[in-house]
Amino acid sequence: MHKLLIYLFFFLSVSVYGQRVANFSYGNYDAKDFESYSFWVKANKRAEIKYTYKTNTGEFQNLTLKYIGLGVLNGEKGFKVRFPNNLELYIIPKESNLLKIAKLDGSYSKEFRWLYEGPVDGKGTFCEPCAENEQEALRIVKMYYSK
Repeated sequence: MHKLLIYLFFFLSVSVYGQRVANFSYGNYDAKDFESYSFWVKANKRAEIKYTYKTNTGEFQNLTLKYIGLGVLNGEKGFKVRFPNNLELYIIPKESNLLKIAKLDGSYSKEFRWLYEGPVDGKGTFCEPCAENEQEALRIVKMYYSK
């Protein structure tokens, strides 16, 4: 019953706001190897996936990825995305509120954590469509991308 109420609240919040986004990152913005994925939901449907990374010169670059369906990597269920250069990665939601993102051949494998987007110590702007915590972020990914 408790789980049903959580899902009901989640669906209502997506309906009221019209869109939600779950942001996950590897490292902080100031890290030289920063990477992030943003999973958007609009009108209660899977929308777009954005990938952001930091170049060698410290600039942020953004790419739009293509969702290409469900997949299993080494027995772990998740889904696959395709980059503009045709690179395919598996995205696997973990119970520890992490996303494992890996390449089939094992040459790339990282764990991404929820990325908070909002004010810190009262400074900055509030991100209305952003997931409020790591549990909601993982729920967005599971409900709209992993099914």
